[in-house]
Amino acid sequence: MNEAPRLAAPGVVLRPLLLSDAAALFVALSDADVQRYRRAAAHVSVEETHAYLADTLARSRAAWAITEDGGEALGRLALREPEPGVGEFGIVIRRAAHGRGLGRKAIALASAYAFEALQLERLRADIDAQNEASLHLFRGAGFDREAFRPAFRVTKLGVRDSVVLERLRPANLAQPRRASVSRETP
Repeated sequence: MNEAPRLAAPGVVLRPLLLSDAAALFVALSDADVQRYRRAAAHVSVEETHAYLADTLARSRAAWAITEDGGEALGRLALREPEPGVGEFGIVIRRAAHGRGLGRKAIALASAYAFEALQLERLRADIDAQNEASLHLFRGAGFDREAFRPAFRVTKLGVRDSVVLERLRPANLAQPRRASVSRETP
């Protein structure tokens, strides 16, 4: 179930991801260089991207289109919850939008939402060990290396090492309140 609200900061608007974003996101998902470290090959049709978006929406707690102004999707950011209290991000941005800070801003907005509204305890990203751009992006968003997984993922490039980056809930955010039981006697 996609619980993605609209989130905004100067220069970026995250809006709920829509199946109608398929044509715009095909630009990124069909680009072999942008998709180099992805497990699957670059998309060959808008229909393939449409099916991919349907799967993303079905498997994500929240999924957003990354835009500059709420319009055309320049990328997508998805947040899955593989285990209770833990969120995992996946991101893709078309090549023409690289270098604008959209990814960093998108991750910052979505992280704040995940910690505050969803009350997640930790966020992670599982990244190909040679994907320096993604490693740099998440480190810049406050994620730290948690684990190295040798020969962890099978991709079109073969068996690959993986780096897990994590970010913990900031200490200044209140923990979820638990119901208290009154022990008063009448």
